[in-house]
Amino acid sequence: MKHLIQFAIIMIFVLLGEIVATIVPLPIAGSIYGLILLFLALCTGIVKLRWVDDVANWLHGIMALFFIGPAVAIIEIWPQIKDTWWKIVILLIAVYVVSMIMTAVTAEFFLRNKTESQDKK
Repeated sequence: MKHLIQFAIIMIFVLLGEIVATIVPLPIAGSIYGLILLFLALCTGIVKLRWVDDVANWLHGIMALFFIGPAVAIIEIWPQIKDTWWKIVILLIAVYVVSMIMTAVTAEFFLRNKTESQDKK
């Protein structure tokens, strides 16, 4: 029962994200809005981490399954992209490298600020 409640909490935020996506005229997926809303709820204490952690860890563990659909879609559109697939791969690699660098810079920034604030105490 605990896992069903945790899953329901996560799905409520997915639903709220879809509602926001229909209201806000930006090209952002409802699932992204849902993630942002859940993040804000966790940061503000509206939702406690223990209320969703088990199911969130489980979903994270099976995340690879969520990429099966897009992989099948790529196979279906292969005739349209067969001449430019290498450009797509280069773009994906570049985006991956940039996101890794930005993640490292952000993590270093927060770790440095955390260390400096602890030194001041």
